[in-house]
Amino acid sequence: MNTLTRRNLLKQMGALAGMATLAACSTAPAAAPANQAPAKPTSNPNAPAVTLEIGVKGEELKFDKDRLEVPAGSRVTLRLNNTSAATPHNWVLVKAGSEEGVGNDGIAAGEKNSYVKPNDPRVLALTKLAAARATVEVTFDAPPVGTYAFVCTFPGHHFLMKGIFVVK
Repeated sequence: MNTLTRRNLLKQMGALAGMATLAACSTAPAAAPANQAPAKPTSNPNAPAVTLEIGVKGEELKFDKDRLEVPAGSRVTLRLNNTSAATPHNWVLVKAGSEEGVGNDGIAAGEKNSYVKPNDPRVLALTKLAAARATVEVTFDAPPVGTYAFVCTFPGHHFLMKGIFVVK
């Protein structure tokens, strides 16, 4: 009988933290997630190009911005600067209200997929995992006018590392 007690849960969380620290200390560059499709050309060649920069607040499990805005029809390049000294992070744009589900499903997807379930229809854009003190970026077409969410899907981070992405 496998009973999940508070003590066992804390042990498992400690083990996960240890694995994350070891992974972050690796000098090998992060591989692109298997489910990350190449950026699609924009349907409008005159679409405005927008570059967004977002960072990580050290070891706080927070992005340095909780809201990003872009104009409708824009070609967006998002640059994630991971200032953490030990923990990898990513940036995943998702349909509003799906943050928890995407984060939970990402755990099973594993590191090889940057903790994002392959071909998840709730995911609109994503970066690969950024190792500690690394920068990654992704370029994508802005989704239709509306409000979306962004999260880090490294295990357990989606509860705290999130924000709002607005297309006007």
